[in-house]
Amino acid sequence: MGLSVKNIFFKNTAINTFFITRLHENQIEEKVWLCKNKLRFDITAKHSMICLDPFCMSVWLPSDQTDLFDPKNVGINFTKADKTMAEINVDLIEILPTANGALLLYKIESVKNYQINAIHRLVLFAWLLRSKKNTYQSRRVISALYSYPRKIIIVSYQDEDYYNIFPMDIQGYIAEEDIYILGLRTTNVTLDKILAAKKVVICDTDTIDIETVYALGKHPSTSPTKKNEMPFAINDSELFGFPVPAIIGSYKEVEIIANRKMGYHMLLVGKVVNTKVINPNPASLYHVGFLQYQNSSYQSIDAKY
Repeated sequence: MGLSVKNIFFKNTAINTFFITRLHENQIEEKVWLCKNKLRFDITAKHSMICLDPFCMSVWLPSDQTDLFDPKNVGINFTKADKTMAEINVDLIEILPTANGALLLYKIESVKNYQINAIHRLVLFAWLLRSKKNTYQSRRVISALYSYPRKIIIVSYQDEDYYNIFPMDIQGYIAEEDIYILGLRTTNVTLDKILAAKKVVICDTDTIDIETVYALGKHPSTSPTKKNEMPFAINDSELFGFPVPAIIGSYKEVEIIANRKMGYHMLLVGKVVNTKVINPNPASLYHVGFLQYQNSSYQSIDAKY
């Protein structure tokens, strides 16, 4: 029955929550906007997912914009070529002041998806992606959030007795403040160690294959893969001496300056204290939502995981 439904609505198409692609930032086709009444601010490079249970987002705005409107109950729109792909309504949780603006923390209240057509969306969310772990509503929210490609990064941490290298996509970088936003699972053993040391290294996934990246996330954080068993050579980062893959294009060494428990994830805000550029124009692996991928020119990278 499932195969018949799939063939009727999505012929010759693998059904996944999202697809994986490799892009340079200037190849991303989508834009993201914060909307309030008649105001609209481009937050494409200023927003992040920060928690999936409950669903939360962060938005950074410069000081001259935060004074223009009431930040409560705003809309976040995802567009492509000026056509709306998804809309999310959010409510303000907290405002974290920064040097040049403010980081607004939002909880997602409702969502609307517009990709393809209503019948295809219903079949996808209610049938083809059904899961005991995720509700119908959560599948809709995830689809909306991944209407914008989510960069996959590699995080590195080390102390005298422990190290871990793992991938994540609940993250964002605010160039205007030179800060990193990370949403780590509270069950990740490495989290408490990062909070204690207040240090972490963020690496790109420039030329690393997706199977290698996913494999890094398969081990439990209590027993990370041994360095001599890593599928790539390792170098030490310049400032912290943390292990970083030798095949990356760049990395940032980050000092944690703030944290907030958002639910199932811990929000970490970090200040970049050193940037190492190995490849001046690194690409990255990205997750793109299934519906959004159907309307894109992105090339899929198959993964075995």
